[in-house]
Order: sequence, then structure tokens, then C-alpha cells
Amino acid sequence: MEQDMYRNFLKSDSENTIKNTVLASLTNPAPGDDLVESLNLLVRQEGKTACKIILELLIHRNFGHEEAVQYWQGIVDHHRVMSASLGRPVSLSVTVCDYFSLHGKGGNFPKLIDVHEFEAMHIERQFDFLTGLHNRQTLENALSQEFSRAERYHRKLSVLFIDLDSFKEINDRHGHLAGDKMLQHVGRILIRNKRSVDIAARFGGDEFVMLLPDTDKKEALVLAERIRTEINKEIIVFENREVRLTVSGGIATYPDDALSGKGLFKCADNALYQAKHLGKNIVLLHEPEKRRSKRVDIMAPLTITHIDAEPLNLPPIRSKNLGCNGILLESSVPISRGSLLELEITLDDTKLTIQGEVVRMEKVGQERFDIGVSFLMTQGTADATLRDYLQ
Repeated sequence: MEQDMYRNFLKSDSENTIKNTVLASLTNPAPGDDLVESLNLLVRQEGKTACKIILELLIHRNFGHEEAVQYWQGIVDHHRVMSASLGRPVSLSVTVCDYFSLHGKGGNFPKLIDVHEFEAMHIERQFDFLTGLHNRQTLENALSQEFSRAERYHRKLSVLFIDLDSFKEINDRHGHLAGDKMLQHVGRILIRNKRSVDIAARFGGDEFVMLLPDTDKKEALVLAERIRTEINKEIIVFENREVRLTVSGGIATYPDDALSGKGLFKCADNALYQAKHLGKNIVLLHEPEKRRSKRVDIMAPLTITHIDAEPLNLPPIRSKNLGCNGILLESSVPISRGSLLELEITLDDTKLTIQGEVVRMEKVGQERFDIGVSFLMTQGTADATLRDYLQ
């Protein structure tokens, strides 16, 4: 009897994890993310249960496992046909409506709700389904309010950016459900360590932000180190496999580092970028006039030959600045953080092949992205050439 109850508990816990993952995908898809492919990947990992949960969340009907598999495959095939016919991507909601209207299934999509449910939904929209933290929109609204308050009353305001180290590798090695468990784990630690006046939010993907009113740099660093240490010391077990997690962080404070909310975020992000360059698993304060390693502006010929060991042909990539630990590129297409690159760059007539990891991606214009790459290792000729070039 107890064993049956335990098995049912594990099953329920797994289904809740899948449901939270689907809800997160449906309510806040990452920019450029192919939602259908993302859900299809979850189906390949979790099977019939994922199909059933996806369909029930999409059209508010109960399905048997086999029926759900049949309908989901039909939707995926229909999405491919519609996109090809129209010559442009088609949203999942349009695909589902069209598929079930053609097959005479699915019932009515509009759904009447009472005002109490509407208010509950409004509250839920302020939070990230997966972690229970505030979402990015709520954070940005809070930043505007807290910055105005700090400016008006001449108070300190600190921003802490936290980023999971090598999160893409965790997803690739252990699966997306393991990655979701890591994100939930970090969310719980942030909630446990924050004050009632602090705002903890999932900024997007594996990035988290804490907004810390009336907090100077030293106080913010003490909090950040406590969080980093707590995350480091715990071993997370997922399907009998132990997974260790580390994070890097960056801190900026008003008015020390920036005189606007946007500038404050930018400074904290730059500090996080430097933390990644220095080997990860550290938290750095923003240093406006200092660099921990010399960097020079360059316009050297450069190509990216592989991403995650897969050969590819990218549009032209322009190098912007170079240091011994990394390089800043400008690309016309986004390259996801965590991607492993192989770069070929020519310095003083010497062609170097260097491997690196994308630790930063920022849209800086129409079809223009800054791509920050941290070198994984430079040695021998490559290391000597870099150092000679930067002298």
C-alpha cells in the first residue's frame, strides 16, 4: 500500500514538472524559439504523458494517452504543411484551431471565466510558472518604481545578475527536465535568501535578477556570495544521477555605477560577463574604469567553423574587441548563450584556431547582435600570439 502511494507521488511529481515546463513554454517562449519543436522535444523525452498534458492545456479537454499521441502528431504534421504552404512560420494556436476545425474536434476555444478567476490569472501573469519568481515584465516595472524612489530620496539601489554556469551542457547531458529542476532549485534559494522588499525574478532562460533597494555594493556582495555558496554546496539528484551546479554573478549599484535603471542593468550584466571570462563560479562588482585583462579593438578576419561540434556556414561575423580570455563579435544572427564555438582568426598573418563558449548575447540593432565569447583554452602558439598581439 505504501509503495503504491509512493509510486503515485513520484508520478504526480513528474507530471507537475512536465506541466510547469509546458506552461512556461506556452506563456513565455524565448525569442526566436520554435515552440512546436520545443514541445516536440519534450514529447520525445517524456512520451505519451507529455502529449496528454500539452493537448489538455491547449484546448481544455481530457484525452487518453493514445488519443493524445495521435492528435499531437497530427498537429505537428499540420504545422509543417501550413508553414510550407504560407511560406512563413505559423503560430501553434493557429495550427491547433485549423487542425481541429478540419477534423471536427476540439470544441469551443473561447472560455468564459468569472471575475475571481480573472483576478487570479492576472496575479499569475506576474510570476514565472517554472520557478515561482517574478517574471521579467514585473521586474522591469519594479525597477522603474524603485529607481524613482532611490533617486528621489537619495538612497542606494543594487542589481544582482545571476547566471547558471554551463547550463546548456546540463540540458544536453541530463535532459530538459533536469534543467528545469536546476532552475527551480535556484528559484527556491533566491526566495529563501531575499528580504520582503527585494524583488527576485527569472530574467529569461537561465538568467536571474535580484533588485535590492537600500542596499550598497558591499551588502549586495555579501548576499550574492551567500547565494552562490548555498547553490554550490548542494548536490541535486535527478533520476539517480548527481548534478552539481555553479553560478556566476554581477553587481551594480545606483548611484555609484549608473544614473538610470537601464544603465544599472547594463553595468550588472557587464560585471557578469567579466565573471564568466574569469572562469565562472564567482561574483564581481562592476568596475567602471578597470579591466581585469587588456582588450583591444580589432577588425581582424574571423570565421566560425563549428557550433557545438556541428560544421556550419554563417553570414559574415565582425570582431569588435579581443582579449587573452575572450572576444566580442558582432553577428547578423543570434547565437545562443552556452553554445561552444570553434573560431578561426588571423592576427599578424598568423591564423589561429580557438575554442570558446558564448557567455553573452545582446541585440544591439536591427539584425545585429553582440556575441561575447569566453575562450575555453589557449596554449602554445595561440596563447603566445594573443599575448604578443595585445602587448
